[in-house]
Amino acid sequence: MKKIAITGTIGSGKTTVAYLLRRRRMPVFDADGYSRICFNRTHPAYNEMVEAFSEDILDETGEIVRSRLAEKAFSSEENRLKLNAIIHPHVKDGLMRFFENHSDAPLVFAEIPLLYEVGWDSLFDVCCVVTCSDETAVERLMEYREFTREDAERRIAAQLDREEKCRRADYVLNNDGTIKDLDHSVALWIAGLKGNRHGTERKRSLPGNMH
Repeated sequence: MKKIAITGTIGSGKTTVAYLLRRRRMPVFDADGYSRICFNRTHPAYNEMVEAFSEDILDETGEIVRSRLAEKAFSSEENRLKLNAIIHPHVKDGLMRFFENHSDAPLVFAEIPLLYEVGWDSLFDVCCVVTCSDETAVERLMEYREFTREDAERRIAAQLDREEKCRRADYVLNNDGTIKDLDHSVALWIAGLKGNRHGTERKRSLPGNMH
């Protein structure tokens, strides 16, 4: 089993790459998706988040309002790290179970937005960074997630620098083209993963698009 991580800054196109992989029937772990179970009231992380960020993050029914939590979490570096320290251990446990459940698959992928920030790159054989210009990412966040420009720029600034991620990656997918370009790039990448003992041609870059 070859373990491949997909990462990149917010708005770069990680989720679209994951979608294109699933369309090819590749197993893909979604770290952000898995983290949502932490918001269930029956999950131990729920009480940890309420204790850390107060009941201000709850609606009238006791559910966590993610936008309120995000506002508090991204208000300072201390708060951001506090939230990560609550959620990330649970997500890592889920990732380990995912590996176990797909141990017979030749290729397994995981979409991990904060791969390098949390030091999980050592868990993988190959790390791929999906990248685009900051302005493209801001425009996507404003269009598809209804962020304000200020919020989008703040989210991008809170993550590890794009150039640093690309420097540390085994493979870079440039995502400033069309979705057809991106699909073609993913196809070439998978072919390389299947044919290259080391996982991929290091620093290979191809164009693409979408978010």
